[in-house]
Amino acid sequence: MPAQLPDYGDSVRAAAARYWEVRRSQAHESKGRGVSDTGIRAEVTGGRHMDALHDLVVSVFVDAGIPAQLIDVKRRPIAGYFRRDKRWDVVVMVKDRVVGIVELKSMAGDSGGKNYNNRTDEALGQAVDVWKAVEREIISSLRPWLGYFMLLEDNEAFTHVVTPQKAVWDTDPVFDGASYADRYVIFFERMIRERLLDAACVVLSEKDSAEVRFPSDSLSFQAFSAAIHGRCLQFMATNSDIDWEAGE
Repeated sequence: MPAQLPDYGDSVRAAAARYWEVRRSQAHESKGRGVSDTGIRAEVTGGRHMDALHDLVVSVFVDAGIPAQLIDVKRRPIAGYFRRDKRWDVVVMVKDRVVGIVELKSMAGDSGGKNYNNRTDEALGQAVDVWKAVEREIISSLRPWLGYFMLLEDNEAFTHVVTPQKAVWDTDPVFDGASYADRYVIFFERMIRERLLDAACVVLSEKDSAEVRFPSDSLSFQAFSAAIHGRCLQFMATNSDIDWEAGE
């Protein structure tokens, strides 16, 4: 294990820059092929725009002490209770044992209001389904570790205060005067507080400059990485039959 947590600031910025670069490239390729996709869809249908962020997350597990030669990372189905299974984006395994499970999502353009509820519904449903499967002993191994990474475009669609329609009952005042970025922060902080997620990261990134910022210290990539490091310590301590030093 490293003596201290690495500073991932430059790595996050590089991964975000690659994310925007691939989106622009895919939009250009789509147009060049005469494909009818337009706008945001044309930027993501190639399926490679999250690769750099995926690699960044996996690298944290390696930095935390899991030998790279032992790691098996795939997008795998995780058993559920309300449904048979659901694929998660990053499932890190060692010798058929699950180290960590992470979902990676992004939102860009003017889609903040259109898709906020869809994204949070999805994240909530995924987590609840896994924990109910644990409760019902469908999943009976070492307690799973669930993480969520969310990248939002740093633009007005996500950062300006939302003026919502009045709800049937009075809503939680914590949402008053909140932007969609603020709502994501509230959502993920509460998911962690209620133990539906073990860690989460919310990053805002500007499209042209690829600069990044974190709207909450508790949801920064450093905090997210620290939680992964803690999980890896636990995993290695509870799987002593594996020769961690030799990587065998």
